[in-house]
Amino acid sequence: MAAVDTMAASTLPLSNEERTLLLQLLEQILRDKHVEAHRTEAFDFKKFVQHQEDILQGLIDKLRTA
Repeated sequence: MAAVDTMAASTLPLSNEERTLLLQLLEQILRDKHVEAHRTEAFDFKKFVQHQEDILQGLIDKLRTA
């Protein structure tokens, strides 16, 4: 199944506590993905994990500026 890139904006109201927890969780997942990408030898899977890292970093950046 091909990924569809849409620019539909969504709003998710979060309390400061929820935002902080979500950021912490995303940052931990991103660190785990860095390790996973470093350890994998399969090129296609490594690219997939790096793509996930890019998405996670984008989410983190959006939450930090919100």
